[in-house]
Amino acid sequence: MEGPGTVAVRIRSGWGWLVLVTLTVSTIGDEISLITLMFRAAENETRFAVPMLLIAQLLPGLIAAPFIGRFVDRRDAGRILVVTGLAQAALLAWIAGNTAMLPTLVGASVLSICFAISGTATFALIPVLATALGMPLSRANSVLELVRGVGMLAGPVAGGILIAWIGARSALLIDAASYVLLATVILASGLRRPIAPDEQEPRTLLAEYWPILRNRRITVMTGSLALEVFASAIADVAFVFLITVTLKQGPLSFGLVTACWAAGMILGALAAGARPMRRPAPLAFVAATMIGVTMLVIGSAALVGAATIMLIGMVFVFGGVANSVHNVAVRTMLQNETPTDHHGKVAAIYGAVTSSAVIIGYVTGGLFTPSNAVGAYLIAGTLGTAAGLAGWGLFSRFAR
Repeated sequence: MEGPGTVAVRIRSGWGWLVLVTLTVSTIGDEISLITLMFRAAENETRFAVPMLLIAQLLPGLIAAPFIGRFVDRRDAGRILVVTGLAQAALLAWIAGNTAMLPTLVGASVLSICFAISGTATFALIPVLATALGMPLSRANSVLELVRGVGMLAGPVAGGILIAWIGARSALLIDAASYVLLATVILASGLRRPIAPDEQEPRTLLAEYWPILRNRRITVMTGSLALEVFASAIADVAFVFLITVTLKQGPLSFGLVTACWAAGMILGALAAGARPMRRPAPLAFVAATMIGVTMLVIGSAALVGAATIMLIGMVFVFGGVANSVHNVAVRTMLQNETPTDHHGKVAAIYGAVTSSAVIIGYVTGGLFTPSNAVGAYLIAGTLGTAAGLAGWGLFSRFAR
């Protein structure tokens, strides 16, 4: 797992799985804090408190992404993850003790940058863990996706219980403790991705990213990813109105259908790791097409009055499976396509593309709510299907 500009990676024997378990705990903690901060914003009298919180959680990390990618490629990603984990713990403890909206927004903005740093560092460390655990890179990515799926499924439930039982402040402190645990385990494991000194002349940010940006295979993959995420974000906004307005169902149905998607993601992560991905790119485009098809099926069924909670739940399971397979395949392709000393920068591109697409998709989805959720699903499904099919056509052309 060595590449230009790096030296041998390191992790103590037997610690790889413990690191992954701790990442799972921390991911569940992230979901708890997101739910907690959302409740705090919803209860605040400040106008547009929830939208401001969502912007604070996304925008700073997006703006800082190019600089973060370069930073991670110039430093030991293991040490970065330790320091960032401790910083996140301190920030969450500070937010827990300051309930006013302004400190919450400031804290969420700084957390956004920390999340971007830790996400980029984790992306760069996955090949290290794959080597340490003796597994193919695609399987290591599938384990990471499984961690994410478990967090999505267990985190909101745990967050709701904790807020009702011990209050928002204590729930945030529990997430802070999970980051201290993560930093401690990574430090004790010896997980390192040391970087050899760069003897080249200082270069501009564009010059450092240019070798990745001119790779047409990466450009097509990230372009398809952006369109797919944009389409999914439109459907995400419309989803609550599809359930409550179009189908006239309540919170229980909403929660059950949401759980179907998370369960599908867990199944998809398991399926993606069952065998090594020798050609991850075609699989990514097939999965993207399937995500688009699931949105088209739901929109079409609702248009003709055939949509039911059971049907949507079943389709959501398939959509969740495709979602996980798509995520694993895209990450594996990007990691395989770039040298290890560029993994931080390609991770920054991956994160910036998805965050930008989510923001624009949320705004676009809002144009269809609350009365035209069906139209939103039909448009999202068409765009998602096009992302997979057109992406594969362009990728195949450049692969020749």
